[in-house]
Amino acid sequence: MGSGYGNAYSGTRGGSQPYAASYKVVPQMLNIDKKDSDIYSKDNGYFKNPTAIKLKDTITGSNVNFEGGRANGDYTYVMDKSGNIIFGKRCNPNDGRKRSPHPTLLGGKNPEVQCAGMINFRNGKIYSVNTDSGHYRPNSKSLDKVDNALQKLYDSNPNLFHRQSKWRKNNG
Repeated sequence: MGSGYGNAYSGTRGGSQPYAASYKVVPQMLNIDKKDSDIYSKDNGYFKNPTAIKLKDTITGSNVNFEGGRANGDYTYVMDKSGNIIFGKRCNPNDGRKRSPHPTLLGGKNPEVQCAGMINFRNGKIYSVNTDSGHYRPNSKSLDKVDNALQKLYDSNPNLFHRQSKWRKNNG
């Protein structure tokens, strides 16, 4: 399972954007994507990743389940403007050999997020998150929003978190 793209992405090349309440796709990446009709269409913008799902909709008991099993490995995620954490595999339905960048988790012309990066699960448990997104390049301070959302989730269901995660270590 996991990102499904063979580590072809290298994260936040070019540094982060200044801290902001939300982020749009950096112009350089948007311009590149607009040239690839399998990623971006003039009429609809970014395609919607068919694996994108809200984290809260994947929780069963004390596990995060994804595509018929426990989530395991690295997945892309975004925190949308409403505070939902949405994650998915790197899955391009138009051409499986092509990229499926962070904006495809929401789709549309220029989707905005509060944060974006990678989320790691270990056998159905949340392990870690980061801000590795070359399309949004969120400031590292934005990770506080995701940490706060995950802390609230931890407070209501600590067994969703891997025993070595920072949430368990900080609250254990």
